[in-house]
Amino acid sequence: AGYNGLIQLIMAVDLQGRVLGVRVTRHQETPGLGDKIEPQLSDWIHRFEGRSLEDPEVAGWTVRKNGGDFDQFTGATITPRAVVHAVRDRLLALQKQADISGAPQ
Repeated sequence: AGYNGLIQLIMAVDLQGRVLGVRVTRHQETPGLGDKIEPQLSDWIHRFEGRSLEDPEVAGWTVRKNGGDFDQFTGATITPRAVVHAVRDRLLALQKQADISGAPQ
């Protein structure tokens, strides 16, 4: 969850586990702060493209304020942290699913 509620995302991942893209489909974040997760307001959401659980390693999948590799917004840390963690968690779930099914990684 973000600062003002749930943030719904859609993401595409290739067969090697690299993020092709992430988009926010719904949110209630504060205009001028947390809404910078929208691609028409900021290029921040594009920073996931080409990333995987190996780039950065799992520990780096948080915002810089918490020692991670992803920038937060001035005055808004909760929203970007929530998005970064959601993308990371989905990548971990996909990796686990691939491990279970024996699908190529």
